Amino acid sequence: MFTKPPFRIFTLVAKAVKLEGSIYALAQAIEAANQEVDSGLRITRSMIKKILDHNESVGFTWDNLTALNNYFRKQGDSLQRLPILETAGVLEVLVEAEKLVFMYGAKGRRREQRTDLSWWDHESFSQIQVGAARLGRNQMSSNAPVLWHNPATLKAIQGENWFQVIAEDQASVVSIGSPLAALSSEIMLARMFGVEPFVPPHVTSVRPLPFFFVWRPDLAGNFRSAFGLTWRDLEADYPELAKRNKFNKSSAFVLDGKAHESPTRATEWTMHGIIAAQRRAAGNVWLVVSGLAGPATFGTATMVKKLAEELPWSSGSASKVLWVPVKVKIEAGKARSDDEGDIRQVKGSEFDGPPRMWPEPVAR
Repeated sequence: MFTKPPFRIFTLVAKAVKLEGSIYALAQAIEAANQEVDSGLRITRSMIKKILDHNESVGFTWDNLTALNNYFRKQGDSLQRLPILETAGVLEVLVEAEKLVFMYGAKGRRREQRTDLSWWDHESFSQIQVGAARLGRNQMSSNAPVLWHNPATLKAIQGENWFQVIAEDQASVVSIGSPLAALSSEIMLARMFGVEPFVPPHVTSVRPLPFFFVWRPDLAGNFRSAFGLTWRDLEADYPELAKRNKFNKSSAFVLDGKAHESPTRATEWTMHGIIAAQRRAAGNVWLVVSGLAGPATFGTATMVKKLAEELPWSSGSASKVLWVPVKVKIEAGKARSDDEGDIRQVKGSEFDGPPRMWPEPVAR
């Protein structure tokens, strides 16, 4: 069903009324801003009221738009820089991308001449691709399998084709999977959140990042990630969880310093994932869909289409990161034979709190 995109001035004026405290105060602030530049322009309170009410009959003259622009420029929201219509969420932005590349983890088997991909990652890719197609994307996107390397270092991967796409930073990129599954997610998340990739976080009582994955040792081995904690990192605050993780009985996701455990063996449990998106300096978009394990990644991918917040705009530099944690309900499933493979089933997903911005605002 077609819906009209939001008119940006409606949003900006509502934000300005909240900032100034009232319609009357905003009208005065707009008049003061125009007096500073000697424009002789103003906006009436009745017009501001119509804008707040989303009145479609409100008419804007050139003078009206200039008066508003003189005010918004003081707030850092120049109408000369922002599109007149808003784009909701990240899918609409991906639709507009001239070049879109999907990346997901892969493992090479040279002897069998195979490259193996995760079924969960393929389903996640399908979710996002179909969502974009429904919004009108007709251009062909490309796929870039990200071959697994461990130990993983920038030197080891800098010759890979997928890494060159990220390094050039001109195409819009969707990376699917956690850093343990897709090295592209490690690189992109590290650049988005301003940390060194493949360098374990310095664990203190105040951790600089808002989330971490705690993978099972039998799966992670000696893999090093800026977004990965080990059982040793949990011992001080979560000794019992650390013990269970050490012996591969559980994994976890740490959000804002609180650990959310996912048992290895259960009939029903919850796993976490995150969606993180950023406008890059060239106007392209990076999107990472990352779950603690494959089912969590798929469940997180189903929520991309429900992310309605607009990506921040920037001029000549990367924007703030829009990100949101996701909770995914999983059931064990019932195997009919030993060769059925992964029989875990995703039963539902939901955002774990509202979307956020990184860096977070500094408390005053």
